[in-house]
Amino acid sequence: MEKVLEIVEKEKIEFIRIEFLDYAGITRGRTIRPAELRSAMEKGINFSTAIMSFDSMDEYIPNPTYGPNDGDFFAVPDPETFAIVPYRKNTARMICDLVDENGEPWEGCPRQALKRLLNEVESLLGGKMYLAFEQEAYLLKEVNGNLQPADQSHCFSIDGVDVQEDFLQEVVYSLEAMGVKTEQISSEYGPGQLEINLKYAPALKATDDQVTFAQVFKQVARNKGMIGTLMPKPFQHLAGSGLHVHISLFDPSGENLFEDITDQRGLDMSDKAYHFIGGILKHGPSLIAIGAPSVNSYKRMQPGSWAPAHICYGAGNRSVLVRIPEKRRTRRFEYRGADGTCNPYLLAACLVAAGLHGIQNRMDPGDPIDIDVSKMSEMELKEKGITWVPRNLSQAIDHLAEDTILAETIGRSIWEEFIKIKRTEWDKFNRHVSDWELRLLSSRF
Repeated sequence: MEKVLEIVEKEKIEFIRIEFLDYAGITRGRTIRPAELRSAMEKGINFSTAIMSFDSMDEYIPNPTYGPNDGDFFAVPDPETFAIVPYRKNTARMICDLVDENGEPWEGCPRQALKRLLNEVESLLGGKMYLAFEQEAYLLKEVNGNLQPADQSHCFSIDGVDVQEDFLQEVVYSLEAMGVKTEQISSEYGPGQLEINLKYAPALKATDDQVTFAQVFKQVARNKGMIGTLMPKPFQHLAGSGLHVHISLFDPSGENLFEDITDQRGLDMSDKAYHFIGGILKHGPSLIAIGAPSVNSYKRMQPGSWAPAHICYGAGNRSVLVRIPEKRRTRRFEYRGADGTCNPYLLAACLVAAGLHGIQNRMDPGDPIDIDVSKMSEMELKEKGITWVPRNLSQAIDHLAEDTILAETIGRSIWEEFIKIKRTEWDKFNRHVSDWELRLLSSRF
């Protein structure tokens, strides 16, 4: 705490943003002045609990758990997340844990749920979990009132990085100034689409880093007259944008607990790794609801699209839900069923919860799939026990509503309100009459 206060004084910081994410993945917060910072770090900043019952359209949902009579929680800034925002004048940012009136972790806080589960990993498995997030995203520009890709770059082309050099360098320098390291940057499949790979870090730090990245990407784009979007499927005819999460486990001496060179499957993965994957596959439909929580998400996860449409795993296979990288790389695995509309804390917490359930119950994921799953017939899928991911948000939420294991591990209050919010968003989507429907049906009937 004292170090943060010293930096604020030394760097002449005048505004400190106190931030947290709601269940819809929207960043909420307040801005305070330096004189209020010590009190904020000691006691927190109050917010009505009702803010957690808003959907992504910023509307209060019907029948919320949290109403005007439910009081406040308190957002307590984590000093480890303090960062000066380089593209804002005299401004810093801190990510918060949410506590109740007694100063205890508030049961509705996703970041607190993740911290609790990570403590369980260390006590039960004797190791520390590391994550690395890879985000695909589009840069857009508005032309005659329509949004279109900001450039016409090609997949993995140098031109795609060169044409956005100013933007990308400011993003990278801003992230580094805020304590976030990047590993790789590339132009992706779609024109104007980029992928930024963040460096692996302890799971909580990595998740904080993903939250920081999303803000930096969007705000730097806005400063340069563009729109940076993590939307999973902004254009019907172009590639979608996913969020991939690499998961690894190391003991205090640095030994990789997911590695075993005697692995009979030939992938050099340990039993812990396979059982963790088994837990992810077991909870696969529910995890899709958490990681792909928008109505738009399901327009991305189509067969043959390089996005997972089936619940299975494989080595080097990008058509599966869980991918194990080739053996010349560090032993870990990659969850591919998420996108940028999720709350990263909820996603990380649920991945850890599912993996722990798999390890505790020694869940065997079966044999890895080494072919493009989209080419398999329904009979072949059935023979191998491979099921589809949910085909829309409603199906995904139905699966999550039946997943009592995730409910108990992440907390029923979070689970219940998340489901209410997403059912509300699905209902709004179903009632919406699109321009496509109007043009098609009004002229034919």
